[in-house]
Amino acid sequence: CEVTTAAAAAAAMGSDNGNKQALPTMKDPKADFIPVIFLTLIPLCFGLAGASAIFYLGARDKYEARISELAAKDLQWALVSVVVLGRVIALVNALPIVWKHKIMKADSGNLRSNPFIYHSVGDDAPANHVTLVSGGDIGAYNRANRSLHHMIENFGVVLAGIFAVSQVFAFPVFVLVCVFGIGRVAHLLGYAQGYGKHAPGFMLTMIATNTLEGLAALAAFKAFA
Repeated sequence: CEVTTAAAAAAAMGSDNGNKQALPTMKDPKADFIPVIFLTLIPLCFGLAGASAIFYLGARDKYEARISELAAKDLQWALVSVVVLGRVIALVNALPIVWKHKIMKADSGNLRSNPFIYHSVGDDAPANHVTLVSGGDIGAYNRANRSLHHMIENFGVVLAGIFAVSQVFAFPVFVLVCVFGIGRVAHLLGYAQGYGKHAPGFMLTMIATNTLEGLAALAAFKAFA
């Protein structure tokens, strides 16, 4: 870990002073739930768009026959479960942003990769905040592991989707899992270089995950219909 250093007393309060590793001074930050709502609802809409393209431009007759077979066994509820799980995962990953925006700026750099902020305790403990080391190989190691944790936080819906959605869209699910895997590797390699360079990998994983979830939603809707 790394103690946020600034010689003045302001360091203990998190003054930025050009140091991207120090907690910045936030002036009267307000709780903002708009990003949470956006990240919980909008990605699924894009996923449904991608799923619709796969359904209507692909082997539609085969997909409809498989959906009918699932509906005869009431397995549309399994597909709905995938969507519910996916939206819960999205929500609990997005909610911490409310507080993150109150203690960090958009341009806080590698500081934003910290999932926790610590402070020292005990007699005569310094008042500084403690964060992950961000520089050199240690910083790269920390961010690479943060990427791994990010995958663990989000891949539950992929595992569920492999088993449920592949009952209808077997080959598309295979392709989406491959895209997810490429995205996760790109995310880790980019994050190791520095905060922000993980964005391309993040987008690939979002496309794959939300399209998979969109396929589950589309198949469930047609099964109920």
